[in-house]
Amino acid sequence: MTATDDKHRDAAGVWDDFDRFFMSDFEAMNKRLSRMFADFMGTPGVKMYGYTMCRGPDGVPHVQEFGNTREGGALLTDRASDPLTDVTLDGEVVRAVAEIPGVAKEDIVLDGTPTSLTITVDTEKRKFSKTLAMPCEVDVSSAKATYNNGILEVALDTVRPAENRTRIDIV
Repeated sequence: MTATDDKHRDAAGVWDDFDRFFMSDFEAMNKRLSRMFADFMGTPGVKMYGYTMCRGPDGVPHVQEFGNTREGGALLTDRASDPLTDVTLDGEVVRAVAEIPGVAKEDIVLDGTPTSLTITVDTEKRKFSKTLAMPCEVDVSSAKATYNNGILEVALDTVRPAENRTRIDIV
C-alpha cells in the first residue's frame, strides 16, 4: 500500500467502507461454501439446489425451488427430487421440458389440468416430482409427450376463449 492509498483511506474512508460492506460478506460466504463442500464430499450422490423465477398468468411473480437438498447442502432423503424444468409459450403451443435422467418412460406419470402439469417418477432407484404452472390455460387432451435421453418434452395446445359477441347499446 502506498502513502497515497493511506491518504485516501484516512481522508475519504473509502477503504474502511469497502472493508465494512464487502469483506465481512466474503468471509461469511467463504465459510458457508467450505461447509457446503465438506458436506458434499462426505455424502454420495449428486446434490442440487436452486430456484427459478417467473411471472404467472395472473401477473404475479412466482419463485419455485428445485433440487434434492435444502439451501446450504443438507441432503433431503425423505422426498423426491425436483427435476430441472422449463415452460415456454411458443405461439399457440405450451412446451414443458424436464430433465429426468436414468428412468424408463414407463415409470413417468403425467397428470394435467388446464392450468398445471404434474410430473412424477417413483421407482426404487429414482424419485422425481414437480408440478408446473402453465402460462395460460391449455387443452390437456391435445398433449403430446416424448422422452429421449433423459429429456421429457410435453406440448399442449393453448385454449382460446370462445368469442361471445354482445351488442352494446350507446346511451
